[in-house]
Amino acid sequence: MKKFIIPAIAFIVLIIGMVFLFIPFIPIGWLLVAIASLLMAPYFKFMRNFIGWLTKIDKTGFVKKAGEKASGLYEWAGDPKGAEKLEAIIEENTQTDED
Repeated sequence: MKKFIIPAIAFIVLIIGMVFLFIPFIPIGWLLVAIASLLMAPYFKFMRNFIGWLTKIDKTGFVKKAGEKASGLYEWAGDPKGAEKLEAIIEENTQTDED
């Protein structure tokens, strides 16, 4: 049952982020969309591409740290396969950036 918690939370955060994108005086929409994308990355290819792109343009390492936290969340939810996929996505895109 805990396996379905993360996709449900990610979907709700994505919807809230999309709503906040259309409210001009609350600039948190992009952050919520990025968080939802990070949580949905093991499930959807277009989210993996988005996270890969974010990792490549991030010079501070924030996306990598957030990915490590999200991997821990997947392990807590009993989905080590999702955690491994997310870590692989982030590592793959940070290694190409360092080369």
